[in-house]
Amino acid sequence: MKRQTLVLVVIGLVLFIAGGGIAFATVLQGTEHQPTTTTAPVSTAVVVANADIPAGTTGQDMVSQGLVSLQLISQKRYLATDIASLQGLADEVLTSSLRKGEAIQATQLTPSTTSISLPKGLDGVTITTTGVGGLAGYLQPGSDVDIYANLTKLSTNGATPTPAGVSLPCTELAMADIQVLDVSSVVPALSTHPNAAGRAVPPSITLLLAVSPSQARVLTFMTQNETLSVAQTQKGTLPVPVGTCIGTGQTTSAA
Repeated sequence: MKRQTLVLVVIGLVLFIAGGGIAFATVLQGTEHQPTTTTAPVSTAVVVANADIPAGTTGQDMVSQGLVSLQLISQKRYLATDIASLQGLADEVLTSSLRKGEAIQATQLTPSTTSISLPKGLDGVTITTTGVGGLAGYLQPGSDVDIYANLTKLSTNGATPTPAGVSLPCTELAMADIQVLDVSSVVPALSTHPNAAGRAVPPSITLLLAVSPSQARVLTFMTQNETLSVAQTQKGTLPVPVGTCIGTGQTTSAA
């Protein structure tokens, strides 16, 4: 009887060990075939340069020549000013050169002249001012401005005598209510980078203006001989009369 009991105990022990081995093997096999789960990095699609691109290249050329493509970049590298689609290059031109692998920023693009139309009867003239004198990049295409000239010397056409009692330097309103067709440098909206410490003021700004032929002559003279600045026109108000400073005779009429 004891012998039979001992045999049963041994058999039970063997079955227990065998069952444990099978269970362990099953768990191990399941672990080996279980796929490894990893957290994919967050990425964003932006337009990236496939080659070095010189300033002045139009968006159409960049796309047609394969100079750019839509690529995924890490969210850590993404900026709010990154161009997110090739459509964002339409009717745009590059204002600064790009190196291969760089993402294109909205601040590096300006409307192409092919997409700018002059009002009938007016000429397109550019003036370059200091960053502050050009409204520090806050000016937008389509705005109206008053143009001021800071005069440091007198100039007459020979027939008009020099006004008496003139003090220099002085500033006069050269022309008022001039339409801005384009701006070479526009500051991005603050909402695109709310954590930034501030906005960078461009060192200089070039404005494309729509003026009459006579105004174009005045601006050409002023650009070559005096310093210009602009003020954005307040809608519904009348500016001071043109030529109230001194009236150069060669450029503006005497007050």
